Amino acid sequence: MLFLVILASVWAAVLVPKFLEARREGRPGSSISSFRSQLSTLGRATPGSHLHPMPVYAAPSIRLAPLDARRRRRDVLVSLLGASAFTLLLAVLLGGFFIMLFLLTAGACGAYIYALRQIHLRSIERAAKVRPLRVAAPAPHPMIALRRSAN
Repeated sequence: MLFLVILASVWAAVLVPKFLEARREGRPGSSISSFRSQLSTLGRATPGSHLHPMPVYAAPSIRLAPLDARRRRRDVLVSLLGASAFTLLLAVLLGGFFIMLFLLTAGACGAYIYALRQIHLRSIERAAKVRPLRVAAPAPHPMIALRRSAN
């Protein structure tokens, strides 16, 4: 029971600030700041404006090779299945809290399997719809002979 109280307090600590921030943004006083923010965004995006758009710094995306991505997905799935099996064993032996823990790990495993299925379906759809364009080889630069002359 103590664990449930701790878990609820952690969830409250995570969700309450977001809820309060969302409520604060919905008030009429913050609509002015929201309008100013939208106006400055439009001002930066206006063509021919003397204002320059602010640079957007995005985290670098790390792209894995298809074989590495498949291996990583398999490892994550095996880990989730192992955790589910372990918590099922604990739930059968000890019961109580471990039943809830098993349900959480089984739910995470199911959600991951669903996500993998969606990725697979998206790749099948992409393979059926997208046809890569052939890139023509660039034309070689003409060789120009220059004559050097002394002054």
